[in-house]
Amino acid sequence: MRYKVVIADDEKLILNNLTQIIDWQGLDCEIIGTAENGQEVMKIIKNQQADLLLTDISMPEMSGIELLKTLNQIDHKPLVILISGYDDFEYAKAAIKNNAFDYILKPIDYDELEDCVKRALNKIKAQKVTVYEQEKYAIYELITSGKVDAQINNKQALYFSVIIKNVKEEIELIITKIEDFVSKWNADLFVYKLSDREVIVVVEMAKDFINQAADITDAFSQQLLSAGADPCIISVGKVVEQLFEIKHSVDAAKELLKYENYISGNVLTEERLKKEYKPSQSAADMMEEALDYIRKNFQTDIGMEQTAEQVGLSVSYFCLLFKQKTGLTFLDYLTNVRIEYACLFLQNTDLKTYEIAEKVGYADQRYFSQVFKRKMKNTPSEYRKLVKNKEASPN
Repeated sequence: MRYKVVIADDEKLILNNLTQIIDWQGLDCEIIGTAENGQEVMKIIKNQQADLLLTDISMPEMSGIELLKTLNQIDHKPLVILISGYDDFEYAKAAIKNNAFDYILKPIDYDELEDCVKRALNKIKAQKVTVYEQEKYAIYELITSGKVDAQINNKQALYFSVIIKNVKEEIELIITKIEDFVSKWNADLFVYKLSDREVIVVVEMAKDFINQAADITDAFSQQLLSAGADPCIISVGKVVEQLFEIKHSVDAAKELLKYENYISGNVLTEERLKKEYKPSQSAADMMEEALDYIRKNFQTDIGMEQTAEQVGLSVSYFCLLFKQKTGLTFLDYLTNVRIEYACLFLQNTDLKTYEIAEKVGYADQRYFSQVFKRKMKNTPSEYRKLVKNKEASPN
C-alpha cells in the first residue's frame, strides 16, 4: 500500500529538506505535491486524495490552523502533522483541537519527525483497513441481496465490476501483478470468489477519471488477461457513479455472460455485444439479410465468411441456415445471381463479354464463359444471338 504525502512550508530550504532527508520511498510513501501556502495545499488535495500532510503552522494566505479547519470540512481528509517555530502552547492546543495528529517544533529533529511520520502511517493503515473492510462487506451485501447497510454512506465514486470465468491461476496472484498498473487511478479492488473458477472484481476509482472510464475498463481487462487470467472469459459491467448502484454493474456483467458463445474474443462488453450480436433477428431475418447482401455485392469478390460476418453468424451455422433457406450452397447461389445479371446485360446491352464478366464479379473472361455455358448450355455469344433471333422473328 503506497501512501500519498503533501508537504507545505513557505521556507524553500526547509521544504526541500523535508522532501529529501526523510526516506519517503523506504516508508512506502509518494510525495504527490509540495506547496508554499495553504491555498496551494488545497488545490493539490482537491485534485488528488492525500493520506498525510506535513505543513508549517505559519504560512501566508492561510495559516496551518486555518488549513486544518478547512480540511475538516472535506471527506477523506489527510492526517496532519504541524511544524512550527513557535513554542507556544496555545498553537499546540489549537492544532490538537482541530484534529492534528501531532505537533513538531523547529529546528526540526528529523529522527523525531520520521518517528512521528511512522506513527501517523500506522494509524492511516489501520484506518484504511477498517474502511476498506467495511466497504467490501457493504458491496458484498449490495451485489448479493441488494441490501444497504444503514451505517454506510452512498459514496460518490466510479465503480465497475468484472466477472472472471474459468480462471486457472489464483486471482490474488493476478491482482498482485496488476496493482502498480491500477494504482495510477487511485483505485481500490474488491475481490469476491463465487467458486474456484469464477470471481467478481469490483473496481472503485476517483470520479476524476469519468472521461477515461471506457478506456480504463478495457485496459483493466487486458491487464487481467496478460497477468495470467488467460485463457478465461472476462465480462465487464457498466460504470456507475455511486456505491449503491454497484449491483447494476454486476447484473450487467452477469447478463453479458449469457452471450459468451456469440461474441468473439475473451472480453465481453456491452459495446462488443451490440456490434457482434443481433438478438432481434430471427434465423429467417438473417437469411433475408444475407440474400439482400449478396444481390447488392455480387459484382465484388465476396465470400461466405464475409457474408456470415455481415449477418453476425459463425460460418458453420450460416452455412447450415443458408442451405435450409435456399436449397443451395453459398457458391451455387452466388453463381446463379451473377449469371442472372449476365443474361440481362447480354439481352439489353451491347457490352462485350469481358465487360459483362467484370460487371458480374468475374475478373477472368474465360472462366466466366465456362461458368455461363455450364449454367445456360450456351456460350455468352451464342446466348446473345439466340435472344436477338427470337426478338427478330415474326410471331
